[in-house]
Amino acid sequence: MGHAPAGNDGNFDERLKRARQKLDPRSGEFAVTDAGNDDSSMSSLGLAIRVGTDLVAGLAVGVAIGYALGHWFGYRALFLSVFALAGCGAGMLNVWRVLKDSDMVSGPKDDGRSQRGSRIDD
Repeated sequence: MGHAPAGNDGNFDERLKRARQKLDPRSGEFAVTDAGNDDSSMSSLGLAIRVGTDLVAGLAVGVAIGYALGHWFGYRALFLSVFALAGCGAGMLNVWRVLKDSDMVSGPKDDGRSQRGSRIDD
């Protein structure tokens, strides 16, 4: 029914291992894996909750600091607006770091190609 391998090819498991090695050389037995702290295994719901929490927490901390300093120094509107903007910026920076680490944001690859596949220096 099928084609039998030659006698020197070995058993199926060895041939499968060689085929996988050809397809992805990094998946061999010497591949480095970080099973304990892998952000790429984060689910979409977990990522969405973390992004929302980071935005809200940054804004809340900024508003709280601005309110406290404004109440203490007497310039409530100034401190509240400045620290609310700073908290919003800090929240967005945290979101950017989370998305960058989870490969949601793609930049130039190591081979010198952009996201569309053309050379960057062309």
